[in-house]
Amino acid sequence: MSLTNDLERTRRDRALLDDLIANPQRLGPDFQPIRRLADDTVVAYKATGRGQAGTDLADTLTLLEAAQGLGVVERLDWAFRCLAFDVAIDAGLQAEVHLTPEPETFGSACPPRLAVSFGRGKRALTVGAELHLQAFDDSVAMRRAVDEWREYGWKVVVADVADREDAVGLIPVLRPDYVQLDMSLPGRTAVGTAPSVRRLVSAALDNGAEVMATRVDVPSRRPEAAELGATCARGLILGAPGPLPRS
Repeated sequence: MSLTNDLERTRRDRALLDDLIANPQRLGPDFQPIRRLADDTVVAYKATGRGQAGTDLADTLTLLEAAQGLGVVERLDWAFRCLAFDVAIDAGLQAEVHLTPEPETFGSACPPRLAVSFGRGKRALTVGAELHLQAFDDSVAMRRAVDEWREYGWKVVVADVADREDAVGLIPVLRPDYVQLDMSLPGRTAVGTAPSVRRLVSAALDNGAEVMATRVDVPSRRPEAAELGATCARGLILGAPGPLPRS
């Protein structure tokens, strides 16, 4: 019975993913503001995809896990990336738009059907591409991807990699524009800051990157982020994910 249920779930997930890839407007997206801590100015929006509301894949992480299991992350990622570009352009966005290309897309070509949207985004938007922790598993592919993004004129954002020494060591090589601190993780407080966090902040500042605090979801995390060296941040107290304001 369990095998039958698993097969049926896989079939449903495949159908839902195929539909989302063919009709990417159903992927969302949600945009969360990134604000300067000094004056609350919005400098960027982080774009996040989600499945169609009311389906098994409505949650972002569940959607990604299903795509990984079925081997369609690259197709889904490209569909979402180009949708985010179209939505941002149509809204007249002046701030940067940040997204997280999955490692499966590193070195892959834009599908022909999405080429117009991708080209518009490269021309009209200031894009920040985020490297999450898993991107560092293949540093060669990651560095090639960063070189490609630089050619596009994109900015590079490194997620909080304080707990991975080999990743921190690549900061001088990658020379990112932003390095994140996830304020929900241990050791990210002004009192009792972990040595690994200090090393990450130091590497960021030494290489000209801004420190961006994430998961600033409760008021106490904002001053803590500033004390750790963050100049910008995103989190629920700074704005929840949602539609872009139209200019």
